[in-house]
Amino acid sequence: MPSTPKSAAPAKPRSRATVTRADVVNFYRLANDRDPESPEAINGFLALNIREVVRTFFGSAEFDSRVIAALAQGRSPWAFGEGPAPDLVAWAAKRLPLSQTGRVAVAGSVQTWPDLYVALLSDAEFRQATGGAAIIQPAHIAALSRLSRFQGQVERIDARSVIGWAMALEPGQGPVRVEVSIDGSPMASGLADRFRRTLQDILGGDGHVGYEIALPPDRLAGHGTAFVEVRAGPERVLIGTGELDRRGPDTSRLQSLRSDITAVRETLTRLERELPLAMSGAGADLADYGAYYEDWYRNAVFVRGAEAMGLAIWLDAWGAEPVDIHRATDGIVGQMTAGDHLVIIAGSAQGAYATDIANRAGWIGEGRISVVVTDAEDAVVRLRAAAELTPDAEAVVLTDAGMILAPAFLGLAAARLQGEPLLQALYFDEDGLDDADPADVRTRRHADPVLRSGYDRDLLLQTPYAGTTLVFRREALERVGLNEGCSGLHGCDALLRLDAMPGAVGHQPAIVATRTGPVRTPEADVWLACVRRELARTGSTAIAEPRVDALGAPARGAVRVRPAGPACTVSVIIPTRDGLHLLKPCIDSILAHRTSNTAVLELIIVDHESREPETKAYLAGLAEQGLARIMPFEGPFNWALINNLAAAEATGQVFIFLNNDTLVLSPDWMDELAAQALRLDVGIVGCRLIYGDGTIQHAGFVARGAAPDMLIHDGVGAAGSDGGYLGRHALLHRTVAVTGACMAMRAEVFRHLGGFDAAQLPVEGNDVDLCFRSLAADLAVLYDPDATLYHLESKSRRFAFTGPEREASIAAAAVIRERWGERFGEDPGFNPHFDRIASPFTRLRPPPSRVFAP
Repeated sequence: MPSTPKSAAPAKPRSRATVTRADVVNFYRLANDRDPESPEAINGFLALNIREVVRTFFGSAEFDSRVIAALAQGRSPWAFGEGPAPDLVAWAAKRLPLSQTGRVAVAGSVQTWPDLYVALLSDAEFRQATGGAAIIQPAHIAALSRLSRFQGQVERIDARSVIGWAMALEPGQGPVRVEVSIDGSPMASGLADRFRRTLQDILGGDGHVGYEIALPPDRLAGHGTAFVEVRAGPERVLIGTGELDRRGPDTSRLQSLRSDITAVRETLTRLERELPLAMSGAGADLADYGAYYEDWYRNAVFVRGAEAMGLAIWLDAWGAEPVDIHRATDGIVGQMTAGDHLVIIAGSAQGAYATDIANRAGWIGEGRISVVVTDAEDAVVRLRAAAELTPDAEAVVLTDAGMILAPAFLGLAAARLQGEPLLQALYFDEDGLDDADPADVRTRRHADPVLRSGYDRDLLLQTPYAGTTLVFRREALERVGLNEGCSGLHGCDALLRLDAMPGAVGHQPAIVATRTGPVRTPEADVWLACVRRELARTGSTAIAEPRVDALGAPARGAVRVRPAGPACTVSVIIPTRDGLHLLKPCIDSILAHRTSNTAVLELIIVDHESREPETKAYLAGLAEQGLARIMPFEGPFNWALINNLAAAEATGQVFIFLNNDTLVLSPDWMDELAAQALRLDVGIVGCRLIYGDGTIQHAGFVARGAAPDMLIHDGVGAAGSDGGYLGRHALLHRTVAVTGACMAMRAEVFRHLGGFDAAQLPVEGNDVDLCFRSLAADLAVLYDPDATLYHLESKSRRFAFTGPEREASIAAAAVIRERWGERFGEDPGFNPHFDRIASPFTRLRPPPSRVFAP
């Protein structure tokens, strides 16, 4: 640990340059490339200012031996291929003593560690801040400059070749020449010009950065171990080292390893089959949540962060009853660390009581508690006063006196923020207290859990589902701000402005907050105003309006964000074979609603060897009237191939693949699907399908991990008026897949993804496979209930338990699991508390193991 110099003790009050705990952690990472060894190591620096800490770290023996000594030898002090985290670079540009030119240079140094160090050590003001503590010579900066011009890595060394990648970071340099030396003698060289798609995705450019340099076998004779060095570019920058065993491969050891791997794989396969059943048996029905809480949460021991961080807890107790203020503060104070600061915000009627709580806690040393007394009616105005009392907090907890935080809450929040640098905000699961239980609040039965999905901006725009208890990094919260007029929904409103950065908003699937009152239903007009303000901010042409579900499914307080009618052509593709009693009503429903849509309709019907005269005459009539194009298809039924061939002839900007046994219910269905599909972040859009009796057939798929059937339709058999868990059947949301019975996508996306797999998935599973390919390309898959259709024949014919159809379904499921199971087997929208075997959202399983300490 760097030692604090004697001159660090200040003789005057500290300026705003006094360091925070976050500053000290970042100094460790910047100068020592590691985290602090203990919380106590941080405490020794908190009395210093920024310049004193710069001198301490950049003048330490650790910095000299790790960085200066390496640069003197012309080698990199950092792990090959790694670079500084973006948040560390942003911190350095903002907090370190730099000239304005230096700040600009550092802010642009995001590729490699040498880039960042060149920018820092070339800045006169930063070198002056080191006070000569670090022995930084021009030769060291020259070495950094050489290292900053090349980036590379050695991935494998064996008796035949050296494999890896290398690239010049300056534009226009062409392929890098790579040289391999063994025991100090040049051995072989070659160009790093092989195409590597994975590296292109990570590094950008044309991807021609790989190398595979063959080693001459006649020069590897001998015994023992040889030392290998790999250098790149004309300046021979060292990019990797390794050892080579001259004795050749040990085949017996290889066979033994293969046998061990096979045995382990068989054991894992067996355990994976057994685990869902075991977890299902250890769970409980959702209706029996009270017993579930007693079994799994009442006395749980939670994982805590490796170290404390400074949290400001802004507890809005304005208008609350004294007993609720006591319950809320009691739950918080017991888990606070030395760096935490609780601010109780009270109205004049609660001020004396809140002050008494703070005084009594202070008498027994329970932590820093402050009180703000204000009569401001808007919560955000009240929170600004709390912000002024906690200027140094690294993160902020927003909560109120109607919520009791579990003893694990602050620890879990700190652990997530410390472990995920890109994470800027976090929300949690919650439950309530059973009003029918007369027991004391500490032992009262728990009820009404709210088990939230992973972060979904589309869902949040419709309903503030993330709740009112949230955690934000302080810097992020200050950047996006809190809007007045949100009536307690200011936290969710802030999330809408925060999520432009991928991974910025996270969900902690742990029930660590308990309501003391009923579930809060958002005021429809309040959230509607928030959404309209957000649409205006982003320049969206969409219209926000109160949500009215076509089937009467409840979605209290929810908003519909209706996209503007798209100015495009939509190609609706329908395969058919006879079945005029199905096809004609389908076509009639489409044509009847043409005037309800602004998009231009191109109707393509693929005739798969229809034989019935009535069907042939009907198709010919559609063609003669110019209502549809009829494409013939001959051969065995191959749904994927039929649709691929039709798509190749279609002229629309959007494709809608549609079964012939569907019937349009939503008048503007085509505009709705097309507008969503035209979004650049969306790959595929599916609709809500209902059976002829009005029950749900499809409300998106749910992925269930290692369950025997990985994928299942959500909502099957529920009444159409059933909104589903937390209203999900009646709300647009991201999903893992949708059914090809009605599926929309941009033509360019369909072609980019390669269309349906007609070879391995001709009938079953091709829709899911295409959805997973969309997700793999970072294009969302949406379930859209604002496009609702009947799926008339499917209830009687789609689910076969014997015969060829069932065998085909099983085979397709095996292909899907093999291709995508590890990547998309777990559904971010399917809370981990829910059982993976029962019908979705009906039964609970033991909570996620990562939440609990062993």
